[in-house]
Amino acid sequence: MKQLKLTSLSIAIATGLMLSGCGSDSDSTPKTAMVSFAVADAPVDDAQEVVVAIDAIELVKDGQDNLILDVSGENDLDYMQVDLKQFQGGDSALLLGDQELTIGEYKELILHVLDESEGPDFSYVTELSGAQIPMKQPSQKLKLGGFEVTSDGVQRFTIHFDLRTALVSNKNNQRYNLKPHGVEIVDNSTVASLYGTVDASLITSCVGDENEGSFVYLYPGVDMTNEQLTDNFDPAINVNPLPEGAVRPVNSTVVEMKDGSNDYSYAFGFIPAGDYTVAFSCSAALDNPESYQGLTIPNPETQRHNVTLNNEEDLEQNFQEIE
Repeated sequence: MKQLKLTSLSIAIATGLMLSGCGSDSDSTPKTAMVSFAVADAPVDDAQEVVVAIDAIELVKDGQDNLILDVSGENDLDYMQVDLKQFQGGDSALLLGDQELTIGEYKELILHVLDESEGPDFSYVTELSGAQIPMKQPSQKLKLGGFEVTSDGVQRFTIHFDLRTALVSNKNNQRYNLKPHGVEIVDNSTVASLYGTVDASLITSCVGDENEGSFVYLYPGVDMTNEQLTDNFDPAINVNPLPEGAVRPVNSTVVEMKDGSNDYSYAFGFIPAGDYTVAFSCSAALDNPESYQGLTIPNPETQRHNVTLNNEEDLEQNFQEIE
């Protein structure tokens, strides 16, 4: 009996050593990380609400089937409605949290959007007049770019909309479309925010101009000439001639007076770390997101600054009248 026990133990040890030497199934199991996805907006100035209904996030990765992650809302809804205008300047709305994903490169993230084909009250724009205009999303999918999941703890991604660029109305203003141009996926650990005040005298410096309207633009890089800094345009469809060495803004936002404050201010959130030029214009209300308009930026011509943004940093840059 003792010999039998010893033999069984020997076999068990030998088997364990063989499995250890050859590699167990756990060695070939793909590594995973916990991931969350949220949405946020850079302000748009000509709407009260921009409501998007999202019912799923689809992920595309080489070597595996597309992964569909269901999105749900309050009161047991099988979709989530988000008014993007409520999540600006660094605020965000959580779509999905604590999702276990295989690490590696993902080629594409696709938002599944419930648009006007499902009914008028899913995705829509409420204009300043109060009119509710439906939103149309081709194939009910908004196809965005790729991103990378690493093994460095919990990762938080934000799908960031620049609605001045991404939101367009059709020719007869009967519906709105969301375009992937102007929407990006950012890793929250590699982004920063930029904010500041704008002197009231700058706001009124263009009174009477047909393009009167105060905005701040953000450009990649520094030490460019004023002539290089363009207004918004979509390079895929723009037909207007561009200035030599033209640099397109990566974001733009309206300058406004916040409730309970006497100061005019602006804010950008979820900006990838790096060097930028930030410029103010008091004459950019008619900026068309599709075509280059030749608007004057900066205006006044001295209202620009070089800034360097670091990961997870909030940087203040004010615009002040020069005596």
